[in-house]
Amino acid sequence: MKYLMRMFLFNSFSLWLVSQVIPALSIVGGWQVLLLAGLVLSLLNLIVTPLLKVLFLPINLLTFGLLSWVINVIVLYLLTVFVSGVGIGAWTFPGITFMGFVIPDIAFSSFASFILVSLSVSTLANILRDISES
Repeated sequence: MKYLMRMFLFNSFSLWLVSQVIPALSIVGGWQVLLLAGLVLSLLNLIVTPLLKVLFLPINLLTFGLLSWVINVIVLYLLTVFVSGVGIGAWTFPGITFMGFVIPDIAFSSFASFILVSLSVSTLANILRDISES
């Protein structure tokens, strides 16, 4: 139970922080929708992720685990299906200039936004989980 509660809090915080940083992730409906999305994401990670890992085992073996991010993208897509207040759409990074380094405008499609948001949410949740375990 403690593990589920920690996972719920970390996923909720990760969704909130990523929605503040990356405009592709929109959570409409306030804290209620955010907490519901964190709960649904935790349940999806507990139930669907192990099934998908078994399903994608041959692909992961062939690519030496490089396509394991597909599982996170599928889980995040299922989150947007189950929770109507969560959406991910295409967006354009406005670019940045810092001390002579220039990163130009980058247009992300919906699929690229799903990849970016899923990697961000899962990485942040994993970092929080690792910090709490040590």
